[in-house]
This record gives sequence, structure tokens and C-alpha cells, in this order.
Amino acid sequence: MRFIRYAAAVVVSGLVAAGAQAQGWPEQVRFGGFGQGFGKPYGLAVLAIAQGKGFIADEFKGTPVKLSFEYFTGTGPAINEAIANKRLDFAQYGSLPNIVGRANGLPTRIVTSYGYTTIFGVARPDLPVKSFKDLKGRRVAVAKGTVLHWAFLKALEGNGLTLRDVTLLDLATADQLAALTAGSVDAVIGSSVLLSLRDKGLAKVFYSSHDIGPKAAGFGAITVTESFEQRYPEATQRVVRGLVRAAEWLGHEENREEALQIWTRSGVPYQALRDEYAGVALKDIFNPRIDAFFVSQYRDAVAFSQEQKLIRSGIDLQQWFLPRYVDQALDQLGLQGTWPRRDANGKPLEG
Repeated sequence: MRFIRYAAAVVVSGLVAAGAQAQGWPEQVRFGGFGQGFGKPYGLAVLAIAQGKGFIADEFKGTPVKLSFEYFTGTGPAINEAIANKRLDFAQYGSLPNIVGRANGLPTRIVTSYGYTTIFGVARPDLPVKSFKDLKGRRVAVAKGTVLHWAFLKALEGNGLTLRDVTLLDLATADQLAALTAGSVDAVIGSSVLLSLRDKGLAKVFYSSHDIGPKAAGFGAITVTESFEQRYPEATQRVVRGLVRAAEWLGHEENREEALQIWTRSGVPYQALRDEYAGVALKDIFNPRIDAFFVSQYRDAVAFSQEQKLIRSGIDLQQWFLPRYVDQALDQLGLQGTWPRRDANGKPLEG
């Protein structure tokens, strides 16, 4: 039944595309995503699955459109720079650089969620660091301007600390690993790649957002530039449909191992990825909906960014989000019941 619905959707989409031919197809669709600092041309989360499994490429069969994927060592700030320089059409990256870019006039629109990222805090094994409170007076490394930076500031606030209580060092992922190993920093806040140090006995984990829940995790979006979306709405729809298909594939437990193997291409060790997602349903993590929960996360992050003086002005979320592309993809693919809409607290809505 799902195949029949999808086949019908492709026919309808083809008719829409005929109208779009007056505008022409883009010669190329350029994707950017967060990398892990190892110089690998592969990434993580939904975009890596959509690339690795060919879901987006399938959507453009029979068209002259070429696809390119780039994963940035500098993560969010580097992606914002690439968008500003008109090097990208779509980008998958964290909420804080999303927000900073938009607040500074970057012409992006949010078309879907990429899910959420587990945040880890690790410290040198010889130090008595058991919680964020124990970071007072310590040297802490984090990649500034990223969603990890946002999560770090939130966790400090939740433990009664401020930036004045720590010495913050702005380091990329690969440099963080080297600095902690050398003892030049006391702790690092980052992603699951840090677990490789734990496995070597070079660090101990004192914090995981997985223990608290989605509200504490890092989150972000996949954006499209305003100029691309306005000129190529059908191409935009096809990209989002490919991303939704990737999220749906991730939701099947039998695909977990293959997904982990695809993500290891980024340079993150398999065991670290396995530990990050142990005991959690990938279907829940990679929910593509722009619903009340997703909007509330961004509303909170925008307010917090203003409080922390990371941005000067607020953002009109209604103008920023474009939920219609995900909604239409769910209808076309017969997946409306796959992910229930959530309220602002993340609870599924009935009906």
C-alpha cells in the first residue's frame, strides 16, 4: 500500500515538475553538514543516511540535477560562512549557529529537523570531576558558536555557574581530543566522538544529556536558502521527501547496524556511536516534523541566546519555518502516522 501511495505521489510530483520546468531545474544542489574534524567527506544524522542510501539521489532520477555534499571541520560557524558566500543550498547544522546566522541576516528557511545529538562531558581521569558543578575553576574546551556551546552554557546555568567560573577554550573536535590527552585542558563538552578517549582510559564521562532527555540534548535543523526555495520549490520538495525517507528508514530497528556503519565514515568510532544510541529508538530521535515541540525548542534557544548576548535581536519563527514541505512529504509517502505531532513538552498529541 505504501509503495502504491508513493508511486502515485511521484506521478503527481511529476506533473508539478512539468510546471517547474519553465523555471528549469537547478544545475546542482549543494548540501553542507557538520563534520567531526577529521577531514572526512562524510557526516552524521539524517543527511548522511540520505546521501549514503541514495534517498535524495532517487528523487532526482530522470533530471539533469547533480548533487554535491560537503562536511565542514569548522561545523556551524563554517557552514554559516559558506551560506553567506553562496556555496550551499541546503545545510544540516545545530540550533545555535542556525539562530546566530538568521539573527545576523542570513537568508535561510528551516524545512525539517535533523533530530537531536547527545551531549557528553568528559574530564581527565585524575581529576575529581563528577558533575558540572565540579568544573568551577577548571579549563574547559568546547567548539564556540556550535550547538555544543549552547548546551554547555545551558548546563552551566542549570548548575548555578556562569562563564566567569570557568576558563573556556575554543577548540575544534580533533584539537579537543589532543588537548585533553596532553592535559592542557581539564574537561571537554562535545559529541560521542569523545567516548573514544574514555575507551582508551584517557578520560571519564561525567555528563550525558541522554540521562536527562531530549530537552537537554543538542538539536538543529536542515535549512534551505531563501533564493533556492523560491526559485526551485519542486526541487526543494524532492530534497525534503528524500530526507523524510531517510528518517523513516532510520526508524526501522533492523537498519540500526547499517546506519552506524554509515556514520563511522565521518571518523567517529563505531563503539562511540553504538553507545550514544544504545537504549533509544532512532525513530524518536530522527523525527522530521516541525511541530510544537520543535518550535518550542527553538523559541527557548532564541530567548537564551538573547539573554547570553549571543544575538542582539529576536527572530520571527513563523517567518523562519517552512513546515509545508515536511507535511507534504508525509502525505505523499503515506507516513502521517509514523511520527505523531508533539506538544511543547514533547508529549504526543492524540488524534
